[in-house]
Amino acid sequence: MMALSADQVRAVESGEAVLITVEQMPCVLIRADIYDRIRVILDLEAAYPLIDETFREGWEAPGMADYDRYDELKRQ
Repeated sequence: MMALSADQVRAVESGEAVLITVEQMPCVLIRADIYDRIRVILDLEAAYPLIDETFREGWEAPGMADYDRYDELKRQ
């Protein structure tokens, strides 16, 4: 088990991230409640199917294909 310094403990308690090294691997130590909130934000990939479904009608609207050719059309 790793021991933290008093300063590191205070930092974690106040919600700050603490840089630590585990077997020569740099890591960041944060409280579990903060990690849970960050994980939701970082897990955007799981939201892609819902985003696709939500905006599909608009993306398939006439004229939206022009966005695929934006640079080409911009020069005209």
